[in-house]
Amino acid sequence: MKKQLSAFLSLLIAAGSLTLAPASAADALLHAGFEGGLDGWTARGTATVAASTAVAAKGSGSAAVTSRSESWCGIGYTLDTATFKPGSTYSFSASVLQQGSPMAVHFKLSLEYTTGGGGANPFGGGSQYGHIAEKDVASGMWATLENSSYQIPSDAQTLLLYIETDESKTDFYVDEVYITEEGSTVPSGDFKRGDVNHDGKVDAKDAAALRDYLIAKSKTGVFLDTGDLDAGGSLNGKDLTLLKRLLLAGTSGQNETTTTTTTPPVITDPPQSQTTVSSDTPSGEHMSAKEFMAKVSPTMTQDVPGNVTGSKSGECKHFEYFSKKANHNKGAYYWIPSDYSPSKKYNLLIMNHGIFGDESSMLSGFGVQEMASNMIASGEAEPFIIIFTQMYTDPNTNGSPGFNITMDVMDKYDDFIYDVVESIIPYAQEHWSIMTGREHTAIAGFSMGGRESLYCGIVRPDVFGYVCASSPAPGIVPASDSFLANHLGSYNWERTARLKNEDFKVSDDKCPYLIMIAGGTNDGVVGTFPQQYHELLDKNGTPNLWMSVPNGGHDGGVGTKIFYNFFRWVFK
Repeated sequence: MKKQLSAFLSLLIAAGSLTLAPASAADALLHAGFEGGLDGWTARGTATVAASTAVAAKGSGSAAVTSRSESWCGIGYTLDTATFKPGSTYSFSASVLQQGSPMAVHFKLSLEYTTGGGGANPFGGGSQYGHIAEKDVASGMWATLENSSYQIPSDAQTLLLYIETDESKTDFYVDEVYITEEGSTVPSGDFKRGDVNHDGKVDAKDAAALRDYLIAKSKTGVFLDTGDLDAGGSLNGKDLTLLKRLLLAGTSGQNETTTTTTTPPVITDPPQSQTTVSSDTPSGEHMSAKEFMAKVSPTMTQDVPGNVTGSKSGECKHFEYFSKKANHNKGAYYWIPSDYSPSKKYNLLIMNHGIFGDESSMLSGFGVQEMASNMIASGEAEPFIIIFTQMYTDPNTNGSPGFNITMDVMDKYDDFIYDVVESIIPYAQEHWSIMTGREHTAIAGFSMGGRESLYCGIVRPDVFGYVCASSPAPGIVPASDSFLANHLGSYNWERTARLKNEDFKVSDDKCPYLIMIAGGTNDGVVGTFPQQYHELLDKNGTPNLWMSVPNGGHDGGVGTKIFYNFFRWVFK
């Protein structure tokens, strides 16, 4: 691993070094930084264009493009043909940011031109179109549209440089537009790998910008082209780890001279059993659980965007694995993203069903696959693989006993903790490209699955770094509820409790980074047990996030809301 890291750093240094120093704004034939206004840029089509200080790629200003009636409507600038001569070749670059679509949006830096006529509307009638540069842009992240060698058509008579999208009509921002002579280095495209904020240096400011982006999706200038150090196609915790290693190696600061442009390889890791604590992420790379959940708390919402629960993609198939605890094969489903590649490394989410269910129960009704598909594709969620389980771990059967609650039944449900740690996770690591360690392993579920997720997270925090419980069932600790007492007669919940009230906690240094619990105010099945779990964790000093869903029942209406919030932050 040390040799691999050393080789990677050597490639990283070479890949980030440059032949030419960046051109300054004064050297550019055109530079729009939008610091004092729109710099001559205007709306194209039906759109509203205004100077903005809400976000910026550099400095404090940008151009905001809103109220677009069509995808071609955007922002444009008329180029002077005396400066930008038809038949000549130039370098183009523009930074764009979109926050309105959780799905990646395809942007284009385009040129509209005419080849004859003119008149009152020089861009009417005989207009021609050329696409200078294009790129898919994930939500909340600056991206650079660039082409270092684009020839303006020799017969062009009028020129309009503009920015548009393929299909989306989302609002967007534009900043740092450059046009330079061919052969000149385009400033916004000439930054070293690791120069996350594009200020010309790789230093602690880049690590701070990337950290703030990962934790709070901050509006600082963060660029994918230089921040994606693991070549995974998104910004994630591994990029931050590699950046810190790069800084510690002393390679930050000045641009070195080289012609190498090799993309660094993805660092792979040997498979490890999670029965023993292990991790792909060095210690100290994360905030404490308390700090992280304090960051997440203000972002909690019950408004789930409709586009994240729409269509689903990826591959979902049934498989069987050998359960060491049950001593026979058990069934499960796996889901992998549509762009899954064995050359990349993925996080792992274990998703668990309710008391009447099996491995198919969470495949629909909760938006799990749909939200995972759309949020991973847009960059709103880190890439992960899902295993949908059958929790009941009984040597004599594969079926669930339903609502027949006995001590033996609860034992078989709680034996799932052995099944998931000893059998499911090792199976997943053997069959898919999965990262190890609690930083990359999450567990979530509904009802009985919520109970088991909480139980696993509390007693094995060395394995599970992220825990989500939707409407969790009772039984981890002694509790009482009038509805359940009436519904189940004299059943003694305390008899099946696994932990004493005072033991329902995790020490600060071992606490999962994220514990989310949700319950509906009209839940006629588990009543107030979800809130009791939350309050007991609070009392025992274990940080957790609670969501009470008004008028929510015991169903996917609560689950979808809490899983959406969980997906936004898990593995970050």
